[in-house]
Parts: sequence; structure tokens; C-alpha cells
Amino acid sequence: MKILFVQPPLGAWATWGTHKAINIGHAQLAGFLRQHNPDLELAVLDCRAYGLTEAQMLDKVGESGADIVYLGDILHTTGGLAVVFIYNEAARKIKERYPHVKIIVGGIFYASASEFTMKENPHLDFCIAGEAELTLSELLKELVKTKPDIAGVKGICWRDNGKITLNAYRPLIQDLNTLPMPAYDLFPMDVYVSHTYWKNYSETWNSRGCPAACTFCYEWGQYDPRGHQDLKNYRYRSGKKVVDEMEILYEKHGTRVIVMMDDTYNVYRSRVEETIEECLRRDNKMKWMPLGRAPYFIRDIDLFKDLRRAGCFMCLVGLEVADDEELRKIKKGITVEQVKETVAKLREAGIATVLTWMMGFEDDNEEKIKARFEAVDEVDPDIIALQFLTPIPGSPIWEEATKKGLLRLEDLNKKIRQWDFHQPIIPTNHLTVPEIADLGSWAFREFYSKPGRIQRAMHNRNYDPLVGLCVRDFMNNVGHFEKESHGTRSYVGKE
Repeated sequence: MKILFVQPPLGAWATWGTHKAINIGHAQLAGFLRQHNPDLELAVLDCRAYGLTEAQMLDKVGESGADIVYLGDILHTTGGLAVVFIYNEAARKIKERYPHVKIIVGGIFYASASEFTMKENPHLDFCIAGEAELTLSELLKELVKTKPDIAGVKGICWRDNGKITLNAYRPLIQDLNTLPMPAYDLFPMDVYVSHTYWKNYSETWNSRGCPAACTFCYEWGQYDPRGHQDLKNYRYRSGKKVVDEMEILYEKHGTRVIVMMDDTYNVYRSRVEETIEECLRRDNKMKWMPLGRAPYFIRDIDLFKDLRRAGCFMCLVGLEVADDEELRKIKKGITVEQVKETVAKLREAGIATVLTWMMGFEDDNEEKIKARFEAVDEVDPDIIALQFLTPIPGSPIWEEATKKGLLRLEDLNKKIRQWDFHQPIIPTNHLTVPEIADLGSWAFREFYSKPGRIQRAMHNRNYDPLVGLCVRDFMNNVGHFEKESHGTRSYVGKE
């Protein structure tokens, strides 16, 4: 039996410029199957990496001789949930042309809305609810049997004689150190790039879950809703394993810069310390960027200089809103002062910052959004990543919006192509969707209009040159962001 992991043709958010990244979900699953399903033939078709068209994708699927096609991803980092529309359409067209091929989807959104997915997409054979490794492995072992027992595979949503059936809940994998390394050798690692100028680029994924569980977070879409506490169940690979992966990427695949897509890398100080120690002991040359939370950064201020020496050149930290009361409301678990201190202390150590912030919450009006921008301006990061509130099924924000009649799951299949986080989805109590988009465009231009800030980021001798290149890319794409936020530019199929 042969399984083909397909990444359909798609582009990226305007602010990321040219972006072609590995589908880390596919790489992780392929590594797991290689270890646990040794008789299975594995193949990858990355249409984004090679710039393939949809027609070329369909031809390549046929040429591959695959029995199974898998689509989906763990983190839709450059297209939000809108890429689910691309996956669904790719699956539909593959099924129409090759009806004998079984199609499986999994990853974010699919994991939290499996029954809905199967109902709305009759061309799909299976949808994985929750984490995919064990479920996919067991499912494939059953499919080679003359009389497969699909009903006994936990975590699968399927069609039992035409009836959509969701099998029993699949518990989480508790020890991520037991997972094999991603199968990077199956992917065109020399092609991947981010922010136009970050060449030989990759993404990694070494922890799952987050103790904060913010009400708006897209991470809710990674989990089966029947596991009510799964999101808060934080699990991680050791610092040693993290650096092992860096070495493999650097030495075997030529990767020179990575972004750790862990939702919160720095929960435990001991893990941060171990990562630093391993990097320094091995004379690590990889440049890397983690995502973390301000309270943990504050806890570890004394590690910042060593963090820089270990190869960390930039960190992403979330603020989202403007004051501590708003932060409590969305259960962010931080304070504005913590974020401000984090940014300042990281800069002193030669580490740049990307700050995420949001607009589109229920009570947002023009005054509140402009006050939020002033708070962001005062925190003074090097780069901002502005996103519009985009409720995801399974999240508290989604539940609240559906109760108020603002969103319906039944409508999502038609609208999900707009769910890219870069255009507003629902109005607030005071602003229309176009008005929210206008404020987003204003804020983006306002932030990057200050020459002193730009010069500091691009010419700071303590910063890695990658920082300046990233800032240049963001500035080059301000106009594209404005079009994207107003729904007049589609990232789909573009670079």
C-alpha cells in the first residue's frame, strides 16, 4: 500500500512575502508511519514548493500510483483556516479523477469538526478527530486487511455503510520524546524559504498544547472536543531532542534558519536551559526563532544573553489587546507591563521581537482599537503581526459567537475561504466588517511609518541580519496587506 501526502497549490499571507514552508504535519506523520508501518510506501507531493498547478497536481497523483491520499496540516501559519477550503477542493478533484483512491484528512479544524467535515464533503473517506499519529497508523493497518475493523480504530470519523460515524475518543500521546524525527528526507528541503529572504528555511513542532488556553486561540482546532482539557495538556520534546533535530536539519538538509511553531516554547525553564546548553555544547550554528509567553520570558531574563549565543535571533510574543482587563477577559494570562519588559530586555540581549495583536472583539470600537494601537506602539516591538479575530470551532469565542447567532457551523463550508485571519469575519457591536478592515490597514501603515523604528531594526549591530530582511519584507507588503484585509487579494495559488 502506498500513501501520498499532498500539499495542494497555495500561497501565503501577503506580509510573509515569498513563503514556501514544509508541511510539518505531513513530515511528522511520515516519520511516525515509517517506524510503525514499515511495509507502507511513503511519498510526498508538495505543489507549493514546486509551483505546480492544480492540473499538474492531479497528474502527479495519478503518476504516483498512490492508494491513499492524506491532506491537512497541524498549523495553517500562512493562510489561517482558509487553506481548509483548498484541501477540501483538492480532495474533491482527486476523488473525481481517481475514485479508487482513499482520501484521509486530519490536522487543525478537521480534528475539532470531524463529523461536520464528513457531512459537508462526501468525497472524503476518513477524517481524523484529534491527534493523528496513532489513529492514522492503526487505520492503515486495518485497510490492508481483507476484513478491516474500522469501527475499532479510535479517533476516526468515517462512513459505515453510508452513515457518518465518529468512533471512540483517542487519548493524547503523553510523551513526545517517543515520537520519531520527522521524515525530512522525503521533502524538497532546499526549496523552502520564508519572508522572501530567509533561505534554506524550515519549521519545527516540538510541543503540543498550552497551559493558557486563550479564548480565541486557533489551537482549539487541533483537538477532539470530547477531550475537554486536551488543549491545556502541555507536552513537549526535551531540549536535547530539539537540538538533535536542529543538527539533522543543518547537517543533512542544509537548513539555516527555523521557526519553532510550538504554540508556547518556553513553559518550563528547565527545557529552555537544556536547549541553550545543548546548542552551546555542540557549537550550534542554526538560527532559530521560538514563540513564547511574556511571563515565562520575564522569568528567564537572566538567560537572554545565552539564548542569543545559542542561535535565537528573534522571538514572537503575544499582546493581543491593550489593557490588563481586556487580557483577563480573553484569558491571556499576562499583563501589558510583562510584554513591554520582555520586548525591552530581549532587545538589550540582541534578540528582536515580533508582537501579535488583534482587533474585532465584540466591544471593539474605533477609540478602543486606536488605544490598543497606542499600547502596541509603546511596547515598541520590531515587527507587528496584526490579525483579525477569527473564531475557530471548539474555541470559547466560537461558542459565544454561535450562541449569539453571529456564526453557524452550517455556513462555514461556504465561508471558510475567508477564514485566513487577515480579513475580518464578523462585525463588532460598534463597527462593520469594512470599518474593522480600514482600521487594520491604518494601524499597519502607522506602525511602519516611523523611520527611527525601521532604522533600528534594519541596522542594529546586535541583531542578526535576518531581522532586517524580515522587516524589509513586511514593509514591502504593506499595500498587499491592505488589499488582503479588505478581501480583494487572495493568497491562494500565489507566492
